[in-house]
Amino acid sequence: MSAPPPIPPSAHAQPPPAAPPKRGMSGCAIAGIIGAVVAVMGVFVIAILAAIAIPAYQDYVVKSRVVQAWTMAQALQGDIDTHREQAGGCPDNAAIGLADDEVFALGGDNPTKPAQASVLVGEIEGGHCAIELQFANVNAVVDGKTLLLESTENGWTCSGGTLDAKYRTGSCLNFNPTP
Repeated sequence: MSAPPPIPPSAHAQPPPAAPPKRGMSGCAIAGIIGAVVAVMGVFVIAILAAIAIPAYQDYVVKSRVVQAWTMAQALQGDIDTHREQAGGCPDNAAIGLADDEVFALGGDNPTKPAQASVLVGEIEGGHCAIELQFANVNAVVDGKTLLLESTENGWTCSGGTLDAKYRTGSCLNFNPTP
C-alpha cells in the first residue's frame, strides 16, 4: 500500500478571522425608533387638533340652535304687528295662538332633555312689543340666558337679553346684556 498523499501546507493554516461585529444599530432598529417617534408625535398632533376642533364644534352647535330659535321667533313678528295694529296693544302668547308655556323644540342629542327655547310674548318697558326666548338644555353656556326681539319704531331688533355676543346672529350683535 502506498502512503497517503501529503497534505498541502495551506490546509493546516487557521481559517481567516471572522469579520468584526458591527457597531451601532441595525437598519431595522433605526426604522423602528423613527416609526415610534412619528407615532407619538402623531398622537400629540391629533390631540392638539381635537383640543381646537371640539370646542369650535360645540360653539357651532350652540349658535345653530340659537339661530333656529331666532328664525322661529321671526315667524311670529307678523302676527304680533297685525295684532298691535288691530287691537292697539301688544299681544300675549294666547292672543297670537301660542300656549302660555310655549316652547320651541330645537333638537339635540339627549332625547330625555331636548334643547329648547321657551317663548314669552308681551309688552316691555317703553311700550314696545317683544318676544323673549329663554334657552334650556342647549349647552351650559346658554342655558337660562335670554334673547329679546323687540318691535321698535324702526322695525324689529334683537339686541336685548342676556345671551352672550358670541352666540348671537350677525344682526343681533349690538346689545347691552342685562343681568
